[in-house]
Amino acid sequence: MSFDITITTDQLSKYYGSIRGVENISIKVPAGGVGFLGPNGAGKTTLIRTLLGIIRPTKGTAHVLGYDIKSDINQIRDRIGYIPEFNTAFIPDMTAMKFIAFCGRMNGLSGAESKQRASDSLYYVGLGEERYRKLGTFSLGMKQKVKLASALVHDPEIIIADEPTNGLDPNGRIQMLDLIRNLQTDQNKHVILSSHLLRDVEQTTDYAIVFSEGEILAQGRIKDLTSGRSTSISVKVKNNEEQFINSLKNDGLEVWVEGGYIEVTKSVNIEKVIFRTAYEAGAEIRYFGSRSRTLEDVFVDLFKDKEGIQ
Repeated sequence: MSFDITITTDQLSKYYGSIRGVENISIKVPAGGVGFLGPNGAGKTTLIRTLLGIIRPTKGTAHVLGYDIKSDINQIRDRIGYIPEFNTAFIPDMTAMKFIAFCGRMNGLSGAESKQRASDSLYYVGLGEERYRKLGTFSLGMKQKVKLASALVHDPEIIIADEPTNGLDPNGRIQMLDLIRNLQTDQNKHVILSSHLLRDVEQTTDYAIVFSEGEILAQGRIKDLTSGRSTSISVKVKNNEEQFINSLKNDGLEVWVEGGYIEVTKSVNIEKVIFRTAYEAGAEIRYFGSRSRTLEDVFVDLFKDKEGIQ
């Protein structure tokens, strides 16, 4: 069965005593690749664990592929593969093959089917040749792939990956992100990537939901979220950069440095002001224009608005 919307929540809330985990979350998670984006402690993991039935909501409702999290949790778990942020309790002397086959049996597969699916899953994540090695000999990157294989073994419709690149070196991170992209294109899986790393979400998903302190700040297709024109002018100068920046600030302009560019908030006649100030400061302008907005720009703007930063 195909779904345009895989997960819906309505006023979903979870409190830990007086501490808010998530509050009044109402979202519709579309099919395909979706990023849960926000800083650590924003409520992403609380929502995921609630959807999986690991913790019970304080109030509100949620459905996964049409199933109610309160009454149909077994059907939901059959259809979700979960890669937790925390380290799985690997048994060092157990081989990867036995571990994944065991995960298959835990998900209701027969003995023969669990072995075949374990082999297939380990080959898919790039550990086919190492499937009979003991887990205690695996690197962190290999263990992350084992977690992915364990999420795939029962052939779920949705994969939820919670901070899957944590602790990985650059090469391991690239490999993990490639696998997550391929799950959507090669395996036709719906993927939810929960991360505080904007680049991971931007590179692997088409839709983002931004969390902050248990609430939703924004949601939408990434291309729509980043489509707005930049509210600042980007400048690069040669010579006397500090004097140039200070002169702009002394004129009452909002100025900051980001990604190697001097950013100046747009205002009336801002172009003339920038060129005049550069001339007076003895700074040679090497770049002047508006850069394309990224998810990082959106993220910064959202949190500026939330915190009331001028």
